[in-house]
Amino acid sequence: MTRDFGIEPDNRHFACMVDLLGRSGRLKEAERFIDSMPIDPDSLVWTSLLAACKLHGDVELGKVAAEKVMELAPGRSGTYISLSNIFADVGKWKEAVEIRRRMSRIGVIKEPGWSFT
Repeated sequence: MTRDFGIEPDNRHFACMVDLLGRSGRLKEAERFIDSMPIDPDSLVWTSLLAACKLHGDVELGKVAAEKVMELAPGRSGTYISLSNIFADVGKWKEAVEIRRRMSRIGVIKEPGWSFT
């Protein structure tokens, strides 16, 4: 990319690749891609993987991705909600509730949704 187009790839470019791999169900390949990145992945990269895990119901990799996002951006409520929803989607209600309790314990507040209708 740098040689051909003069563009130095950053985390946004890598997040797009993770999103493409993840949406196509290639979650392990997306994880390996993250592990091989020449720069440290940021929360956007890990959030892309988390979204793909939600889409495909991969609880274990979803937990890994969520923990990485929580380390990098601890106050982001969407991460906790996504992980809780992954657990709920596969019937792991105890784990889903525990994530919501964890949010409360550390003071992360879910912003209410709204629309323009």
